[in-house]
Amino acid sequence: MMSLRDTIVSARNEILRKNTGLQCAIKTGASRRIIPPFAWKRLQPYGEWELSAPDGTKFIYSSSRDDGVGRAIIWTDMRDWERGTQKLLFTLARNTEYFVDIGAYSGIYCILACIANPTLKSIAFEPNPAASEKLRRNIAINGLTDRVTLVDKALSVSSGHASLAIPRDVTAASLNAAGPKDRTIAVTVTTGDDVLGDLPVGLIKIDVEGLEPEVLLGMTGVLANTRPAIIAECLGQAALNRLRSTTSHLGYNFTYQIRTDRPVLIDNRYVHKERGGGHNYLFTAHPLGDLI
Repeated sequence: MMSLRDTIVSARNEILRKNTGLQCAIKTGASRRIIPPFAWKRLQPYGEWELSAPDGTKFIYSSSRDDGVGRAIIWTDMRDWERGTQKLLFTLARNTEYFVDIGAYSGIYCILACIANPTLKSIAFEPNPAASEKLRRNIAINGLTDRVTLVDKALSVSSGHASLAIPRDVTAASLNAAGPKDRTIAVTVTTGDDVLGDLPVGLIKIDVEGLEPEVLLGMTGVLANTRPAIIAECLGQAALNRLRSTTSHLGYNFTYQIRTDRPVLIDNRYVHKERGGGHNYLFTAHPLGDLI
């Protein structure tokens, strides 16, 4: 049985889905900062929208039910969502032959990487069927099917099978059994080394809700071969410490916090900021200046 909250949200979303004029009005109000973020971040856009990459190039994003990324990027045309990460990934992708997106969800970073570099190819890992459907749609409508390879498996330190926990916020689906979940599904698990082999990977983005170290330990061959830059989300100090320990062990001695204006090199005294600091970090084997 649906809760009262779920009933209200469902009814509101149905009104939005059927009223494109209302959606356009919300986008105008959010873009002009008339509608505050706490309001528009709760509203679900539907349909296909034209958005802007960091260099101004236009692309299409298709949003549907339960699309948290769509809510974050559509109403203000990418302005208020991971701007520092967008810019950095866009810059690094220009010198990348293969970009690997682990936890690709709806494919927004695959699209940006392909726009940044017309010769780049991407491998996108997304084991959640609901998310991979959005991913396939967005890749197709932007004409990138021949440049983006979709892998509907999870990555970890070894191959096998596992349960994917899917919470209310489906963008946070994870193999982490300790995380929140409304339901679970069985998924196939493989390793980065098994799938990627000796591909010249230059850039990796990982968003797997705290299991980033396990993913990296399953692709030590790839990391040793080409030393790709790694962009990863860390939602707390413990997650950051664990990932820094793993990347350091793998020869990645430089860690940068990705801020809106620029990446900033951090050391062991750095304290992760839960608010206002940004949750994405860059890990490199060489100083950032050598990569851009």
